[in-house]
Amino acid sequence: MRTPAPDVNLLVERILKQQGRDLAKLTSEVLANFANPPSESPAAKDQAWAAQTKHPELSQGAYTAAAQSVAILLQSIEEYRHGILALLSTDQMLALPTMNCVRAIHDAALTICSLADPHISSQERLARSAADFLAGIQGGIPVLLTLSDTFGDSPEDLRRVQTSREDAIALFQSIGLFVKVNAETGQAQNVRCEDKVANVDVKTTDLSLKYTPDIAFSWRLNSGATHSSRWLSNGLDGPWPLLLVSMIFPLLDISDALTTNLLGYVGLPTAGIQKDTHMRRRLLLNRTGAKWPYSDHVEYSRSGGR
Repeated sequence: MRTPAPDVNLLVERILKQQGRDLAKLTSEVLANFANPPSESPAAKDQAWAAQTKHPELSQGAYTAAAQSVAILLQSIEEYRHGILALLSTDQMLALPTMNCVRAIHDAALTICSLADPHISSQERLARSAADFLAGIQGGIPVLLTLSDTFGDSPEDLRRVQTSREDAIALFQSIGLFVKVNAETGQAQNVRCEDKVANVDVKTTDLSLKYTPDIAFSWRLNSGATHSSRWLSNGLDGPWPLLLVSMIFPLLDISDALTTNLLGYVGLPTAGIQKDTHMRRRLLLNRTGAKWPYSDHVEYSRSGGR
């Protein structure tokens, strides 16, 4: 007797759990390879370039700070994956919070892609690493200003963070980077290393078009869920299985983009996980009844999928 196919909720749960296990295993390999990367990998080339700068320890330190940022973002992705699983475990069809979780995963993955991009120069990566570090420090300053001005909170935390921002700017300037600062607010705006410039506040829409062009629509659509946009809420219609597949499907392209850049940076192969990801992609799409011309993950990638 033929075994019946699992319902779509169960299928999605299985796919998310399998994908999460695969990414967790690869993350451990990536972190291990970052410290001792293969000789021809972009990570090794960055280390060699940093070693010949006037301040090798500080230059390599910026790359290491970016790796720490990647580790934090990967943990965020894992938490949101568990969030989707929790939503699927209820007896309610919770489209908006599911879409919000997908958007958050997309956001984190795009930042990782930008930092780990194996096709950029060491100079550009240093600029991006420094800009990311500054974003992490100064991002909370507007909130602290509001708390101090509106609620009369102690300004000590605000002063501490502002001092950390100023110290970080001075440090990056000391190793030859140019940091553009807003004269009125003191906030860093961009970082230049030679002729490469990286903005501190990166436009996620630009990153989406660069690293996940075929599902850039997904980030914008899911932003509607994050902001409770009525144009989205009023337009959500159709059978739940089809809605669920359409919400989850982009995560597999996001996974491909993430592994392409992250594994590519430390010189690890991507074919294994992307082959498994594509098998799960086919399983999802088959549940919709749509025709699927791409039987191979390489063919899918060449067609535009990531």
